Amino acid sequence: MTPRGRFLAARVGYVAIVLLATTAQLDFSPDLSAAAQRLARAFTPSLGWRDAIDALRNAVLFAGLGVTWAMSSLSGRVGAEIQRATLVGLGLSVTVEGLQLFSPIRTASIVDVATNTLGALAGALVVALLVVALHRAKTARSYLGVPTFLPAGAYTLAVLCEAGTPLFRSAPLPGLFGGPLARLRATLGLALPLRLGEVPWSDVLLFAPAGFLVVMALTERGRSGRQTWPGVAVAGAACAFGAELVHGMFGLSIRWEAAATHAVAVGAGAWWAKRRLALLSQALRGETRVRAALAAYALLLVLWGLRPFLPQTDIGAIAEQLTADRLVPLASLARRVDVFSALHVAQQFLLYVPLGCVLAVWPLRLRRGWSHLWPGVWLALGIEAGHLVVLDRYFDVTNALLACTGLGIGWLAMRRSGFTPYGEGPVLSRGGTL
Repeated sequence: MTPRGRFLAARVGYVAIVLLATTAQLDFSPDLSAAAQRLARAFTPSLGWRDAIDALRNAVLFAGLGVTWAMSSLSGRVGAEIQRATLVGLGLSVTVEGLQLFSPIRTASIVDVATNTLGALAGALVVALLVVALHRAKTARSYLGVPTFLPAGAYTLAVLCEAGTPLFRSAPLPGLFGGPLARLRATLGLALPLRLGEVPWSDVLLFAPAGFLVVMALTERGRSGRQTWPGVAVAGAACAFGAELVHGMFGLSIRWEAAATHAVAVGAGAWWAKRRLALLSQALRGETRVRAALAAYALLLVLWGLRPFLPQTDIGAIAEQLTADRLVPLASLARRVDVFSALHVAQQFLLYVPLGCVLAVWPLRLRRGWSHLWPGVWLALGIEAGHLVVLDRYFDVTNALLACTGLGIGWLAMRRSGFTPYGEGPVLSRGGTL
């Protein structure tokens, strides 16, 4: 397939996913009078807490459309592609909301049209700014042959998503009512006493790399690790405790044990980078360094994907996951109207962006089954299949699709910015490695 064909397929595929996710189980009704009433209601929408969460989900979904559209541009005209992505987002949103006028169980809203369009615009703008930054960093020296700010930024945002909506604390507490401040007061009252059983020990392995990568990115830009790691640790602690307060506004439980664990983990990762980054960069060179980084990050993705590491031994429970609903993109998240359903999409995407970036420059092979992005695809599919036999995890094709999208965007970001693969040997060019 030609590059033009691949880019066109990416655009069509994402539009199809949006249509499938937003119009599945529409329960279509041809009643024109009822549709007219829903149209009038669409221009007088309510603006409650539930609507705000729905708007956030829509913005995240259509931001992906803007990212995909701008990244798959063949013209290279950034301004024109941003306009096109915005117009496509507007047109697609109007189409979806128009179809929902004929559904007795869905609610069309002009607010959704606005948030969807703004999401597409925001996604395209992020891509434009990212490509400019990558072009500027192309000739700079780096640790892995790619500017570390992109993998570090993507992973840190994924960690923030986890801090904001933890996987195993994403359900709102029962019996909470009122607005965000009322919920915060109630959840603060339930945050004590502290309990050792609430410490998320496995999160240490997930949050520490964020501190390490941020210090690594700052060091790559000429900052001293000895000077930057305390600031990174303090910022990580502020985000960890701030995320718990945000939990309360969403009606989720506040656990200061988790905040302290996350703060310590980020600080430890930053301190370890200060202590060991220079030694690691001297001991591991060229291809050896990159292969070690890829292996470590693959292991990290396995840790993210197979939590809580307890086997599912109930054959009936495993068989119940193999249903048609699990093969419909975003179907499982559509049933939830909470922040988790939006941030989980972003998190799964962001976790695989760093892997796509590195594979764009250091492919494991130049041809056949382990070339290009295939190693990342096999890893994503393997982890998702593993959910079948892990307790409290569930197979869902959405996760695999989001992972592959993150891989593709990371890969395209590097290639569209002029980065070419080093090949299978340790031949260094461009800015070289530190």
